[in-house]
Amino acid sequence: YYFPCQRWLAVEEDDGQIVRELVPVDEAFVKKDSENDGQSLATLGLEQKAKSTTYTVKVKTGDKKNAGTDAKVFITLYGSKDDTGIVSLKASKINKNKFERGKVDEFTVESVDIGDLKKIKIGHDNKGNSTGWFLEWVEIDAPSLGRCLKFPCGRWLDKSEDDGAIERIIFPAELQTTEYIP
Repeated sequence: YYFPCQRWLAVEEDDGQIVRELVPVDEAFVKKDSENDGQSLATLGLEQKAKSTTYTVKVKTGDKKNAGTDAKVFITLYGSKDDTGIVSLKASKINKNKFERGKVDEFTVESVDIGDLKKIKIGHDNKGNSTGWFLEWVEIDAPSLGRCLKFPCGRWLDKSEDDGAIERIIFPAELQTTEYIP
């Protein structure tokens, strides 16, 4: 099996991810084709794209006193076929200082086909100075599937607030789901 990557594993490069889920491809894509190398790399990229889905994950921190967190936040997407496993939300595409009060952060999550998105688990490691976090909502858009789902939360992920949980399982709000042409 061949699992090519051809992507950065760095917070300050590409999409900021330091973990990648790789999909296997046919060995013909990996064998060096001396006179046609650029073309085989392009075809390899298309082959990998066909087997994976890119999600845009937007996370809204509530506008309450001490709502932001400095803890490490993670998410797991659960589909009808599989789940993504734990994905660290490291590099926001919008804000350098992520998960601050009243702000929306945007992340890219790539995964093999997990089927229709059914629920998410989001939480943090409870480490750092300000660990408590008020999560307003999570929005997950999958352009290749033509679906954008909203996961309302409106609760604390804090050992000393609400029910003390620092992880939440959230289901999509059916009325806030948008479908469009992929």
